[in-house]
Amino acid sequence: MTGEPPRLSARPEAPWALWTGIAGGAAAAVLSTVSIFSSASSTAAIGFIFVPFVAIAAMVGSGIWGFALGCVWSSVRGVQRYAPALLAAAWVLALAVPAAIGWEAWRGLALQGAVRAVRGMTAGELDEVFGRSRWNRDKYFLGALVQNGAASPALLDRIAALPDAELYDSMGSLWDVMGENRKGIAVMRLLAHHPNTRGDTLARLADGPHADKLRHELARNPNTPAGVLARWFDSTDYLVEWGLALNPRTPPVVMERLSRSADRYTRMNLTYNAATPAAILERLAQDPDEILARNARTALERRGRP
Repeated sequence: MTGEPPRLSARPEAPWALWTGIAGGAAAAVLSTVSIFSSASSTAAIGFIFVPFVAIAAMVGSGIWGFALGCVWSSVRGVQRYAPALLAAAWVLALAVPAAIGWEAWRGLALQGAVRAVRGMTAGELDEVFGRSRWNRDKYFLGALVQNGAASPALLDRIAALPDAELYDSMGSLWDVMGENRKGIAVMRLLAHHPNTRGDTLARLADGPHADKLRHELARNPNTPAGVLARWFDSTDYLVEWGLALNPRTPPVVMERLSRSADRYTRMNLTYNAATPAAILERLAQDPDEILARNARTALERRGRP
């Protein structure tokens, strides 16, 4: 039949859509795989399930961009004529994608540099850079500040007062902005674990709307006020038990309860706590779990006990 429009595959834009789609899907698959392998999280391998879906989504998006690029190229070369509105949309899309990629690359490299600079700063320098840096609400920059052992109690208190909900969520990035935080632990969890975080700061976090996300770190930090810790002395939540078992300020009577927990890691953590009573370690040295029992015996030997 004459006048029938050509099939989509026969259009001059089709090769552009095909090859950019393939390239985009492959790039997304590679980046996703690199991200999974770079994570130290015990659940990172689950991400492999989603790699094909990420690749397909990227393939579709890249293919649409490639189609727009093909339209622009065909129009410039006079191979194909398009309605003005369609051609304008193609130009906008063809230029917007590389512009967005360029912006993100510039931003990522700039943030990467700022994070690297923070890692070697002193307490005074950290206070100063938090006050003047344009990144002082970025979670990766804040994560770098909190990971620095020199961070002052006052600085940590200022960060803890930030209302941003994303600071309580796990982190992940392809840029080198995570430092030693390969598990992507949230900023506020890092802060709640920091040895320089004051008791009043920890108490405020414990009373905040996101306290449930910090229960392990709050239960573990010896700076957490006794009144806050007391809320969890009867808790059987495994994250709370793990934290209390590591906290040298946990009362011996609570450690006694924890030593009889059904959770292996709760009992194991007691062997790492220098304040765990010797009597508890002696009983744990007879634990059916051989690794746990060996840890308990090692802890007793460090104290000069047979």
